[in-house]
Amino acid sequence: MRNLAFIIIALCTLALPALAAEPAPDVPKKAEVPFREDSGLITAEYYLATGKYAQALDVIGGVLARHPGSADAYTYRGFAYERLGEVKKAKESYTRALDLDPQHLGANRYLAGMYLKDGDLARAMDVLQVIRMTCGDVACQELDELQAEINRYKAGQKDVPVGQSRGLTPRNHSYYQN
Repeated sequence: MRNLAFIIIALCTLALPALAAEPAPDVPKKAEVPFREDSGLITAEYYLATGKYAQALDVIGGVLARHPGSADAYTYRGFAYERLGEVKKAKESYTRALDLDPQHLGANRYLAGMYLKDGDLARAMDVLQVIRMTCGDVACQELDELQAEINRYKAGQKDVPVGQSRGLTPRNHSYYQN
């Protein structure tokens, strides 16, 4: 009987480290952590939302080095460049995002806003249709914002003040749909 108790204790002692090494079933393993949470995009969003565009570009550069196929990162980079007045780099970044994901709501939205600033209503209207088709029957902030900006443009208010309608609106970007 003493030997049986010893064997049971020994087996339990050997099994404990193996059980402790396995994460609880509801705790995701590193590979299962969503891209957005593990990539630096949350930090970039913070910097963009607080007007720290140069810091955002530093973070986004790191994200793109690790994830060169991220349409979200290119969109954020375009947003930062646009706010810094680097129009050519902003358009290039938005265009690259759309090369990766032609239906990316943020990239389409921000690029259409740049078309309006350039006086190109026709291209902005084309993008509005892309956003409308992408959103379908679902309420879509990017669609509402762009439609409002186009309406202001048509009414003669061609320059939208910073912070009105063109703020950072990361919801509905592709990382929420993965």
